[in-house]
Amino acid sequence: MTLIEVVVAVSLMLVIFLGFFGAYAASATLVQSIASRTNASALIASSIEYVRGLPYASVGTVSGTPSGVLVSTESRLVNNIPYTLRTVVTYKDDGANGVGGNDYKVVKVEASWNMRGFSHSMSAVTYVAP
Repeated sequence: MTLIEVVVAVSLMLVIFLGFFGAYAASATLVQSIASRTNASALIASSIEYVRGLPYASVGTVSGTPSGVLVSTESRLVNNIPYTLRTVVTYKDDGANGVGGNDYKVVKVEASWNMRGFSHSMSAVTYVAP
């Protein structure tokens, strides 16, 4: 083998291995992103199920309108990722019944987190009737 053949072979192997490394790094980032979204979804689902288990009069935020037992903002750490959960409860008037007033409550739970310098969030909404 000549020196030129060796240089070409090493260069070709370097390009191939750098491609494999790039694909591995991208897949590791994708797996971490999916895991963080799954954790956020589980936190939101847990909060929503907790709200659904409360009596109607207790559905509301502390010092909020409507008032209740829910904390409006809380922090949770899951797999070394800090999540911020925000809960907003509002009254909803259903115009279909023809009577004004507060017919039911709308509860929105939002999870937000930072990963690799980017901010991410997701949310879910549920309705609670008396």
